[in-house]
Amino acid sequence: MNDKPSRKASSYSRLALIGAAFAVTAWGSSGVIVKYITVSSTEIAIYRFAFYSIVMIVFLKARGTPLTFESMKISFWGGIALGLNVAFFFESLKRTTVVNATIIGSLQPVLISVYSYRVFKEKVSRRDIFIGVIALVATFGVVAGSSGTTEWDASGDLLACAALFTWTAYFIISKRTQDRVSPLEFTAATGVITGILNFLIALIFSVALTVPSGKDIVWLFILATVAGLIGHSLMNWSLVRIPLWVGSILTLFVPVVSSLLAWIFLEESLNALQILSTCVVIIALGAILLGQDKSNESV
Repeated sequence: MNDKPSRKASSYSRLALIGAAFAVTAWGSSGVIVKYITVSSTEIAIYRFAFYSIVMIVFLKARGTPLTFESMKISFWGGIALGLNVAFFFESLKRTTVVNATIIGSLQPVLISVYSYRVFKEKVSRRDIFIGVIALVATFGVVAGSSGTTEWDASGDLLACAALFTWTAYFIISKRTQDRVSPLEFTAATGVITGILNFLIALIFSVALTVPSGKDIVWLFILATVAGLIGHSLMNWSLVRIPLWVGSILTLFVPVVSSLLAWIFLEESLNALQILSTCVVIIALGAILLGQDKSNESV
C-alpha cells in the first residue's frame, strides 16, 4: 500500500539530484563569466543581484505568492551569508586563477558533512565517505597543478577561503529554513539582501559605481540568469529533497566546469595533473550520484 508514495518520493529525489547537478554546472560557469566583466567585483555583485532580485520578485508576484517581510526576516542570515560569499568570491576571481578560487570552495563538503551528521543526523555510508575523500584529494591535485602559474596570487586564495566559510553557512541556513519558507521565497529574499549588502560594502569602501558598457551588461545578464536564477533556484529546491551532504559534495563539480571553461575560453593552462584530477572528480561524483539513486529505489 505504501508502494506508490515511496515511488513518488524516489522520483522527487531523482529529480532533485538532477536539479542539484544542473545547479553546480551553472555555478561553474560564473567564474569564467566574471573574468569577461570589466567593472569591479563589488559592482558585479550589485548589478547581478539587482536584476536577479527584480526578476524573482516579479515572478513570485505573478504566481500569487509575493515576497513578504516575514520571508525576508526568516531568510536574513542566509542573505548575509550569500552576500559576503559573493563579495569574497568575486574579488578572489579578480586576484587569482579561476581554478584556485573555485577549487578552494570545494572543501565545503568536509565542513557540511560534519555539521549534517551532528545536527541533522544524516547518515553517510562508508562507501560514500571513501569516494568523497577520493574526490576531495583529486581537487587538491588541481590546485597543486596551478599554484605556480602567473595568474596565481595568495591574497586571492585567502579571499577564496573566506568565501568557503560563508558559502557553507548559506547552505546550512537554506536547509534549516526549509520548513518556514519556500525555496523560491528564500532564493528571492536572499538575492535582495545580497544586493543591499554589497551596495553597503560599496559605500563603506568608497567603490565608485560606474555605468556598465553594453558588453558588460550582456555578461551581467548571463551571470544573473545562469548562475543566479538557474543555479540558486535549482539548488534551494533540491536541498529540500536530498541530504545536505549530497548537495554539498556535488559542488566539487563546480571547479571541474570552471577549469574546463577557463581552459577553453580564457586560455588558462591545464597540465597533466589537473586533467587527471578533473577526471577523477567526475568519476567519483558520478559514483556517488548512482549510489544515491539506487538507495532511493530500494526505499
